[in-house]
Amino acid sequence: MKIQLRAMHHNDLSQGFRLSQQVNWPHRLDDWEQALSLGEGIVAQTESAIVGCAVLWPWGEQRSTLGLVIVDAAYQGQGIGKLLMEGLLEKVPEGNIRLHATEMGKGLYEKYGFKRQCTISQHQTAQLPAISAPELAADELVSPLQKHELTSLIEHDFQSHGLYRPMLWQNLINSADIRVFKKSGIIQGYMAIRQFGRGYVIGPLLADDECSAQKLFSYGARSLAGKFVRVDTYSNTDFADWLVQQGLPCVDAPIMMIRGEPWIRPEGAMSDYSFMSQAMG
Repeated sequence: MKIQLRAMHHNDLSQGFRLSQQVNWPHRLDDWEQALSLGEGIVAQTESAIVGCAVLWPWGEQRSTLGLVIVDAAYQGQGIGKLLMEGLLEKVPEGNIRLHATEMGKGLYEKYGFKRQCTISQHQTAQLPAISAPELAADELVSPLQKHELTSLIEHDFQSHGLYRPMLWQNLINSADIRVFKKSGIIQGYMAIRQFGRGYVIGPLLADDECSAQKLFSYGARSLAGKFVRVDTYSNTDFADWLVQQGLPCVDAPIMMIRGEPWIRPEGAMSDYSFMSQAMG
């Protein structure tokens, strides 16, 4: 059987959706369209069918994220995952790449120089309980992002984790509800709420400190009571424990892996308390 790699095109998205349904991932076709519009995908194809896919997102000149690596169940064990990885890594031979792996996939990624960094926790609930938003101080405000604040958001996002993502935030301006938390007129945090999968995702979420992150999250989440909500964050943190207390149990714990040097957050930079997605970071 001959396997050929080629670029993933818009008319291949239905096949990507089919493959993600096979592995019980929640992505809608809309989620696939957004993912491909922001990155570069490849597919593995036989003479008659697409049997695998993967996507790379270049965020700036040096750093990328990699995800949506799926091989058709009927064709596993034939080296297709290896071909997909090599096809994407050829695009960024010297780049720093981050991905989130299952325990099963960790061994494949280690062969390509990826090293374990930490564990990620996926928190979700089919019906978010009502969350009581903490009372804001007289000089505190949660409000929609203004267009003139976008440039500083992009820079704060970059300083947080090293991924330079203006295209992502330009996309989210049109596809998400982006809120900011201000104290004395100074922005202390940013949060995006968007439709994804079975309901809504809260993320990315950036903040100066955990108190600011909790206040921003609470004000965003109160409008989602009774809905399916998902949040991806770092494991073994006070924020992850707090999410559990709010009725968002941890349902999965993939492994963050990086090929290259990990990002060192500059002193005073905001922290990323939740991600856009496991694939895009």
